[in-house]
Amino acid sequence: MVMRLSFTLDPELVDMIDQYAGGRSIKRDKAILELIEAGITHIREGGSIKIEQCRSFEEFEILRKTIDELKAEIVEMQRELRRIRHTVEREQDEEAGVVPFQSRKWWKFW
Repeated sequence: MVMRLSFTLDPELVDMIDQYAGGRSIKRDKAILELIEAGITHIREGGSIKIEQCRSFEEFEILRKTIDELKAEIVEMQRELRRIRHTVEREQDEEAGVVPFQSRKWWKFW
């Protein structure tokens, strides 16, 4: 039974696959199948495959999550700053007290 799969590739990897396909005069999908089969055969024969590079879309996902976490931290810091400001203003008002002439309306002085 044939299965259709979908996956994401870096542009650099697509270029390498296209070079392989162009060198063998085959289509990209056939080249991908050959490369996958060659990798599986290599592993079955006792070989190993080292994948050390981080894909750009993986890096993008990590960066996006980090940015989302930073945004949440900034929003929380803004809330905390508002609370502190409110507390400071309230304490200043309590310290200053109310001056009598400021608590009366201007027309009450005449």
